[in-house]
Amino acid sequence: MPQLSKILVVEDNPLLLLDLCDQLEELGYTTVSATSAATGMRLIDTSVSALITDIELGNGPDGLALARLAARYRPGLPIVVVSGGVTPTAADLPPGAVFLPKPYSLDAVVAALEGQLLAVAA
Repeated sequence: MPQLSKILVVEDNPLLLLDLCDQLEELGYTTVSATSAATGMRLIDTSVSALITDIELGNGPDGLALARLAARYRPGLPIVVVSGGVTPTAADLPPGAVFLPKPYSLDAVVAALEGQLLAVAA
């Protein structure tokens, strides 16, 4: 079964980005961070095993655009989309992606990612 190992975290708030990456690393995951969707798009490669992205990322593409691109480029990639200001519809999300409103718990993020891995493996 596939494993979560390298997680791309895209968040434009530096404190939230560092906090989430630190917490994930304490659980044994490797993280790669980006503060914009454009940078996140450049970092999606075959070594990334999951994506966590905020929706509102300042100027440029938003996190939903990044999530849709990642899903097209990497079908089956576990994706968690978060936001404190925007609630997307199911049609806004790529198939299989999970939305979590801020504030979210680390347990909810990890459960959403691992749940997607199980669904793909089934």
